[in-house]
Amino acid sequence: MNPNLDGSQAFHSEHTRERLIRAAEALFARKGYARTSIRDITREASCNVAAVNYHFATKHNLYRVMLARRIAALREQRISSLERTVAEAGGKATLEAVLGSFAEAFLEPLVDESSGRMLMELMTRELLDPQLPPDFFLSEMILPVEEALTKAILAAQADIPRRKVRMCVHSFMAQLIHLVKIRRLVQLASQGKPLDFSLSELVSHIVQFTCAGIRAYGAGSGQT
Repeated sequence: MNPNLDGSQAFHSEHTRERLIRAAEALFARKGYARTSIRDITREASCNVAAVNYHFATKHNLYRVMLARRIAALREQRISSLERTVAEAGGKATLEAVLGSFAEAFLEPLVDESSGRMLMELMTRELLDPQLPPDFFLSEMILPVEEALTKAILAAQADIPRRKVRMCVHSFMAQLIHLVKIRRLVQLASQGKPLDFSLSELVSHIVQFTCAGIRAYGAGSGQT
C-alpha cells in the first residue's frame, strides 16, 4: 500500500487492486493466460489500464500475484486443518482423525461447483502452459503440505520409517485427486447423475484404506 495515500484513498486503492485480482482470476481460468489481455481484465474489473500498471506493473506480475495468493490460501487451509486436529487431540490424534481432517480440507475447495471449478481450471492451465518457474507448485504447495501431513502421520504412528510415510502421503493425495477428477467426469457425462457411491463413502474408504496400509508398514510388512 502506498504510504502517501490517506485512509480513504488507501481503501479505494486496495479495493481496486482486489477487483483486478478477482477479474484476472476469472478470466485466466476461463480463457487462459495468452488469450486474456490487460484490457479484458480492466473491462471486467471496471478499472482503467493505469490501475494495472500502478498495482502490478505487468500482466505477468498480476498473474503471479493472483495464483500465488490462491495457492497460499489453499496450502494454509490444509496445513492449519492438520495442526488443529493434532492440537485438539493433545498431540495424540489417531491416523483416522489426521487423514480424515486432511481429506476434508483437501476436497472442500475443490468440490465447490463455482470456486472449485475455477481453481482447477487455473491449476490445469498453469500445468499445461506454465507462466511461472517450474518449481512453483513444488515449493509453494506440494513440499510444505507433504511435510505437514508426514509430520502429523508420524505423530500418530511413530513406528514407521519416514520414507514409507512419505510414499503413503503421495498415494493418499493421488486417491483424493482421482476422486475429484472422476466426480467431475461423471457429472459431465451423465448431466449431474451422482456416482454409485456418495462422496462421504468414498472419502471414508480412502481414509480407511490408507490407514490400513500405514499400519501394515508399522507391523513390519514391506519395511526396507
